[in-house]
Amino acid sequence: MSKNANSMLGQQDLTRGSMLKTLLVFSFPFLLANFLQALYGAVDLWVIGKFGGGKAGVAAVANGGEVMHLVMSFIMGLTTSATVLVGQFYGANDRRNTRKCVGMSLLFSLFLGIISTVAMVLLSQWMVDILNTPDEAKKPALQYLAICSCGVFFVVLFNAFAAIFRGFGNSTVPLICIATSCIFNIVLDLLLVVTFDMGVSGAAYATIASQALSVVISFIFFIKGDFNFKFTKANFVIVWNLVGKYVRIGIPIGLQSILINLSFLFIVSIVNKMGNGNSACAAGYGIVNRLNGFAMLPAISFAMAMSALTAQNIGAGKYDRAIKTLKTALIFTMSLGIVFLAGMQCIPEFFIGLFIDRSNADSLEVIRQGVLYARSFSFDYILVPIVFCTNGFFIGSGHTLFSMANNIASTFVLRVPVSYFFSLKAGATLFHIGLAAPMASLLSAAAAIIFLASGRWKKIKN
Repeated sequence: MSKNANSMLGQQDLTRGSMLKTLLVFSFPFLLANFLQALYGAVDLWVIGKFGGGKAGVAAVANGGEVMHLVMSFIMGLTTSATVLVGQFYGANDRRNTRKCVGMSLLFSLFLGIISTVAMVLLSQWMVDILNTPDEAKKPALQYLAICSCGVFFVVLFNAFAAIFRGFGNSTVPLICIATSCIFNIVLDLLLVVTFDMGVSGAAYATIASQALSVVISFIFFIKGDFNFKFTKANFVIVWNLVGKYVRIGIPIGLQSILINLSFLFIVSIVNKMGNGNSACAAGYGIVNRLNGFAMLPAISFAMAMSALTAQNIGAGKYDRAIKTLKTALIFTMSLGIVFLAGMQCIPEFFIGLFIDRSNADSLEVIRQGVLYARSFSFDYILVPIVFCTNGFFIGSGHTLFSMANNIASTFVLRVPVSYFFSLKAGATLFHIGLAAPMASLLSAAAAIIFLASGRWKKIKN
């Protein structure tokens, strides 16, 4: 492999050169990768909504997708510890511990993948029931979730590889892997759902096949890239002090992710009840959540980039560069948040209508319900950038405990109680449920700014 290829597909030092250029160049593959990853669920929803299931199919995929998002968020949070540790050791030029972290992360992911897959398959029926899934959507929701659960093993392995790549300063390889698997997913979706009329089952099979492909591609790039790591027995050993660091960093992130997403599942349950057995509420809510995922991509992407950038810069003792990078990320993401907010306030019907056949009364009711939710939730677009980018910054410095406590507090002090309180009010609609999100983000953003101003983030935790 050529030197130029290695610079793109191998290691990258994020502590030198133009700060602005480094941030944008490193973040852009994150943005594209997250956009493509968001297409996984969005394409499933679009194909089912347009060609294979109507509002019941959309509600089924939306409910099953929320559960899968919970699992994926936990996995991504847990494997982020690999990005932090590899980034800090690589930034400090400690190649020996870098190799140990890589081997330990891959070994841990194998065990996690097996355990998570078995647990998800066994709990699929219980999850569908506990969400109060509308009766007409229960059977397809179980089909979708049970099949997708079989692919959790591939989700764990891919995220482990992606986290390691990013710790080395490489955000290009995860992008290539996701882009290839996403195209494969779209083709299979259309083939299985439209051509072979397999409905939600076809969408689920397409998803796990493309996830498996992403693992294969990641492995090929890793063994061919310039990562100074060999798949030998010596590199796959348990180093308990590194295990302790991995757990201390990863568990708070993973726990934070799973608790926050459990709160969203609770809100899904509230929405399903509000529909009184009609899946229009669930379908409208599910579609807007897919749109929210796209609107929040810049904040999510810059936050993920911030973890690796901060880890390397703090590992190298460059605190000023780290804080300047954060400020720049906030300016970019908040500006884009304003644009997305304007779009969702002005033409929400257009965006929601993209995901469902608008030719019947049921579809028009789905759109109406979605608009109600979008009108209030979309104010979160200008607050989430502060929360996500500062979280990425704190994670990169190893302060995952603060990040966890802050987000869990805002979720369970405001988002869940407010959603539940509004749902009990006479005449409550999805507009009232949507208000809870920006209220919670406002509290979380305030706490993050206070912690940042205190300077305590400079005390490295790992």
